[in-house]
Amino acid sequence: MLTNDEITIVNSKKAWYKILIAIVCYSIAGFVLWEGFDTLNTHTDVSVYEIVIGRTLMALIFIVPGTVFGMVREYHFDFKNRKYKTVKRIGVIGFGKWRSFRKLEYVSVHENVEGNFEVNLWYDSNKHFFINSFLNCDTAIQYSMQIAKQLKIEFHNGNTNQQFEIVDDIVRPILKEDRKIDAYFSQGNRPFWQTIVSGFCFTLSIVIAYLMFVGVNFHDIWISLPIETIGILTILISIGIKFSIINDYVFDLQNNQFKIIYNIGPIKWGSWKNLDTLDYISVFQKRESFYLINLWYNSNKHIVISGCGNYKDALVIGKKIATKLEIDLLDASDPYDKKWID
Repeated sequence: MLTNDEITIVNSKKAWYKILIAIVCYSIAGFVLWEGFDTLNTHTDVSVYEIVIGRTLMALIFIVPGTVFGMVREYHFDFKNRKYKTVKRIGVIGFGKWRSFRKLEYVSVHENVEGNFEVNLWYDSNKHFFINSFLNCDTAIQYSMQIAKQLKIEFHNGNTNQQFEIVDDIVRPILKEDRKIDAYFSQGNRPFWQTIVSGFCFTLSIVIAYLMFVGVNFHDIWISLPIETIGILTILISIGIKFSIINDYVFDLQNNQFKIIYNIGPIKWGSWKNLDTLDYISVFQKRESFYLINLWYNSNKHIVISGCGNYKDALVIGKKIATKLEIDLLDASDPYDKKWID
């Protein structure tokens, strides 16, 4: 039974196709393991080592994507001891550990570059973690306000750059000078095919690393890979990172700083950087049918926020970011005819 000092938020909704993919992957992995177990029971002339290692590695190829598509998250908060825990659950199996926090700040909703509305929980001034994502803005706002009310913290609508506090079911706006974070936006989730590619590359990297540093005895033939294979291993890991990394951008204009948060699965890193001025957003054509949305700051520095294969969509994304940061948008797709967009 939960007390007022203990709150649990369960994010258990999964798209039907993700559930189906997880079931198929786990079914194949289970069949591979069962086939190996049956082989050990019916054949006495096989190596236990090669069957166990071989079938495990083969099953791992399907277990990894099954885990990616089948995992749900629960968020536990212990206010009395100032701790929170993110429990990652697959069926009845769950894991997570308690982490300390000083203060819960607010819940935010923002539209990422894919057009989805992400819900994030912020704590300890400028740290955050992802809670959920919605296709509909109103649904995301209602969900976020329920969490804010439940946790007794503020709510930030990143789509309008407005922050609110909820006191006794009364929603009150927070003045701009009292806001904690001025703007936050994310690249959003990777396309489905990129998630598959990254999962395959990381899984194949594990297999290659095992064969390179340990090896497998298969039918009295010792299979191993030379150390030179580390080049292929490096390429696979690089591809996996390229197709899985997601960038989040946080702007704290009151303290003249911003941070790029790099995300690869549960791994996050990033540091605050000095921000003297926010100059403008530009849309630049890198190559035919591909445009970059850049943020220029400190007079001559810039960061690539996103990329887009459609000119009009690139302008829409650039306009949304420029509006959120209250700066101008420059159409630099034609280097000989640059123009400011109203």
